[in-house]
Amino acid sequence: MTRNSSSWALYMHTCEKTCIETQPPQVLVWPKPRNLTWAPPYSSILLSPTFTISYPGSNPYLQNAVSRYLRLILAEKYTPVRPVPSNLTASTVPLQTLILSIEDETSPLQHGVDESYLLSIPYGTGTLWSATVWGAMRSLETVSQLVWGNPGRLPVALEIWDAPLFEHRGVMLDTAGNYYGVREILRTIAAMSENKLNVFRWHITDEASFPIVLPELAEKGSYGAEMQYSAEEVRGIVEFGMSGGVRVVPEIDSPGLSERLEVIWQLSYV
Repeated sequence: MTRNSSSWALYMHTCEKTCIETQPPQVLVWPKPRNLTWAPPYSSILLSPTFTISYPGSNPYLQNAVSRYLRLILAEKYTPVRPVPSNLTASTVPLQTLILSIEDETSPLQHGVDESYLLSIPYGTGTLWSATVWGAMRSLETVSQLVWGNPGRLPVALEIWDAPLFEHRGVMLDTAGNYYGVREILRTIAAMSENKLNVFRWHITDEASFPIVLPELAEKGSYGAEMQYSAEEVRGIVEFGMSGGVRVVPEIDSPGLSERLEVIWQLSYV
């Protein structure tokens, strides 16, 4: 048989078709988990209208994340661009509860913190184990991506273990050269959390401007009164990041700021 023959073309078409049909359907989670197992016959289960996420712990950041993701999962009626082929087991009792189990609730959000988790969705109650609250937040994002349709459904007999390949996954924003309002900054951090990034480098001040409200510095060093950040706003942005597992690192530049400070100092005596 030669590669140019019609027989070869038919053979290749048959092989390709067979490979496609024998491959398991894909569960689209972003970023791609390191280990995902979906047992045949690749079924899905309905999500109960009264679905709850059980977290008996007391970490305030995770409590906030649980409430946020529960609202999202119940309200969003996501329709995937590529339909997920699955057998809906409508006769099975809908998924009612996801139980969270956190090994260490006190680990701070710092470089190298363990963000691994194990998510299991059997026929019954879903369970989620994570080493820290930050790993639990990553897993809740995964759960929100697994639910689709109206009424909501998600794959069953599914198990996911995941941990980041890179400890530092970040974005840097320079608000000294280009001012961004608080709303835009919060929206950026929320998008980072949805993509499981964990470090927001906030380059607040530099030679171009000094937008933090400190005596005289912001008044004479910012682009204008409407382009400044109060201490309360900075604190709120940091706390917002913590609730999404994003560590906000504010940067007050030095010595690059020295020239700008010299100008501010001179203006103070004009």
